[in-house]
Amino acid sequence: MYYNLTALILSREPFREDDLLATVYSAEKGKIVLQARSAKKIKSKLAGHLEPVTLSNLNVTIGKNIDQLIGAQIIKPFTIIKNDIKKLAYASYFIELINSLTQENHPDKRIFYLLEKSFDYLAKTDSNYPLIRISFGYKLLHLLGFNPTQKLTVKLKDQVNYIVKNNVNNIIKNTSIIKNLSALNKILDQELEIHLEKELKTKEFLKKLKN
Repeated sequence: MYYNLTALILSREPFREDDLLATVYSAEKGKIVLQARSAKKIKSKLAGHLEPVTLSNLNVTIGKNIDQLIGAQIIKPFTIIKNDIKKLAYASYFIELINSLTQENHPDKRIFYLLEKSFDYLAKTDSNYPLIRISFGYKLLHLLGFNPTQKLTVKLKDQVNYIVKNNVNNIIKNTSIIKNLSALNKILDQELEIHLEKELKTKEFLKKLKN
């Protein structure tokens, strides 16, 4: 039995001698891990379509233990992100949050489109990265049911609600959010640490980029 996915590639890793395991977030099935047979071979047509930070159409067949990727076609390569260390660092941060906070086979098209739109915005801008970061982080927490404004003790509740309800173009124009960016970052980091129960690998790298 076959099925198709529209999916953002999150990560890939070697599997067995010539295969790859690709973790993707799809509009249809949410996060899912697929086996790409012989994808490590030089002549493989699949490998180039499975780079992280790529939107691809995937052709999949159901496997006994893990579904098999048998075909792929790139929709958006996001080349400009991959060729810019700062853009790639923020894209990697988004991917790490998705990988860490979502479960397999729990589809949510809102999360898929949040990630795609965040990549789109990263690709077309050369500024406002910290604001894109808090926009993604707070929106993802909200979609997962972890909105920190539900806590009576949270500060800057109005600003967080504004971030959750508005697009990036509006957020970067909000003077109150810009003024309180440091505090909003701190609240976001605290909430993420509560739910992740671990330090993000990309966190320190993003700090270095600010210096």
